[in-house]
Amino acid sequence: MPGDSDFFEAEKALIKEARELIKGEKCDKETLLKSFTILTEQFDKLIRDVEKIIKISDGQQEYLHRIQGDLKKEIEDRIRAEEKLKYFAAIDSLTGCYNRGMGLAFLDNELNAIKRNKSFFSICYIDVNGLKYVNDNFGHFEGDELLVMVCRFIKQVIRSNDILCRLGGDEFLIIFSNSKKENVEKAIERINFDINSENEKKLKPYSVSFSYGIFQVDYDNNLSIDEIIQRADAKMYENKQKCKKLD
Repeated sequence: MPGDSDFFEAEKALIKEARELIKGEKCDKETLLKSFTILTEQFDKLIRDVEKIIKISDGQQEYLHRIQGDLKKEIEDRIRAEEKLKYFAAIDSLTGCYNRGMGLAFLDNELNAIKRNKSFFSICYIDVNGLKYVNDNFGHFEGDELLVMVCRFIKQVIRSNDILCRLGGDEFLIIFSNSKKENVEKAIERINFDINSENEKKLKPYSVSFSYGIFQVDYDNNLSIDEIIQRADAKMYENKQKCKKLD
């Protein structure tokens, strides 16, 4: 492709010739007419060439806009796909609460936070009672409904900054940020009150309940995550045995 300086070389030469003819003292009509005709034809060709270039440029711009739109949509689709992957990687698909891995990550963050701030938090280990009985007698779908129901009652009481996660099966963990054991006891009492009110309606062929264990974690403790969960689990087992004796 010729450079920009050569693109209008023929036209420039004709204009130069026309100017020389105009400046000349004697210019016959025939010479002027011939030069003007050639110049007009070249100018007409130039206009057509420019129009072609403009059309090509417009087409390229349209193509670039289309490509840009397609690329933007692809990026947005990928972002949404990544967000879905992150969501499903963090959320228990049945109950909608956090899964075990994410729950342990939150617990680790909470441990680091209280050590920095010299603060405290509490956890509550929950075991839903009677899941095997419900599964065996009313089917696994009803067993799933039991777990979902318990989670719903818990979410209605705990704060937005508290974390509920499913450890697996019928076991759940609640992380109560900046809360003492006494405050967690009150929250669990409210949850149990709501569940008992639902049981009184006799909408299910079984009673909904759970056993729980609360453990307060202070900043000066040297317990690992596993040890903290084990402490709360042991408290939960004590509560479960106590409830069995009352039955």
